[in-house]
Amino acid sequence: MLIWYRLNGLTIKWATLYKEIFKILLAIFLISSFSIWLFYYIYVPDGSIIVEICFLCFAIFMHLAIFLVLTTIVEKIIDFLLPNVDIYLLKSKKLHTIFCILAAFLFTTVGFLAVASPPTVKSIDLKIKNLPPSFEKFSISLITDIHIGPSVGQKRVKQIVDISNSLQPDVVTVVGDTVDGFLPYLSERALPLANLKSKYGTFAVTGNHEYYHSDIDKWIEFFQNQLNLTVLLNDHKIISKYQKSNETICIAGVDDYFTKRLFIDGHKMDPDKALSACPQNGTTILLVHQPHAAAKILDETKQKVDLVLSGHHHGGGLYITYPFAYFFQGSIIGVLL
Repeated sequence: MLIWYRLNGLTIKWATLYKEIFKILLAIFLISSFSIWLFYYIYVPDGSIIVEICFLCFAIFMHLAIFLVLTTIVEKIIDFLLPNVDIYLLKSKKLHTIFCILAAFLFTTVGFLAVASPPTVKSIDLKIKNLPPSFEKFSISLITDIHIGPSVGQKRVKQIVDISNSLQPDVVTVVGDTVDGFLPYLSERALPLANLKSKYGTFAVTGNHEYYHSDIDKWIEFFQNQLNLTVLLNDHKIISKYQKSNETICIAGVDDYFTKRLFIDGHKMDPDKALSACPQNGTTILLVHQPHAAAKILDETKQKVDLVLSGHHHGGGLYITYPFAYFFQGSIIGVLL
């Protein structure tokens, strides 16, 4: 309603015909923005232009909504503090609305260029206390929040796989929100993940989006049988470079924090179960999708954890949500020591 009201306010001095045309275009924009939810429940071809346009409209809508809400709040404050001041820059709602529109298009364009570009690699060197000597220079490829779905197809997934393989990691970790939709519609798009290569295996945990659509157990079966992912459901795997060696890395993974509010048999975040069998004299790496869940686990568990790998907030996601991501998640990057 706020967007409709503010944008229609721009047409006060327009001729009636132009006003009606503008209203029609605005209605098409709003319908396109919210039609993205339909694409999760019907099959759409991989790489559909219509889907891309609708998701772009939604991105513009989200930015515009946030900017207009913030602008309206600022306007109310200015009116309260400076009721008798008539400064065009401070009091013109039309000017403020135009600025919000331009800012929404700018931020959306920057975001679109970012997702249209090949995935980038961020290399981080970590020093872990008491890391077994045989694991010096041990490398992990961290992949998160692919969101295979209406707007993320097989081409993007293959790009991610090719880049990860080029790094020749010792281990690949996939920390949730891998898929975003129904198994029959998305299985083919996810197949390139079966080609992920590493020395010691590919380990995955669930994110909140895995629980939104298809039966989670069917997705997990598909991950394990078709994509060769070792899904850690409150479980762990011990890696040793040499047989009968006491030098180990324990990779533990938990169900997503979202399961705390669900009642799905066999799915509830249980870090103690995941960590209990990890050797205390080795190095323990915990995979947990949401950073604030990771922080909660570290505060409450008595088990030893040396490194946590998380995802969930897409590095802040929308640029203007950085403060919210940090406030609610406690981190912008997905690595906790």
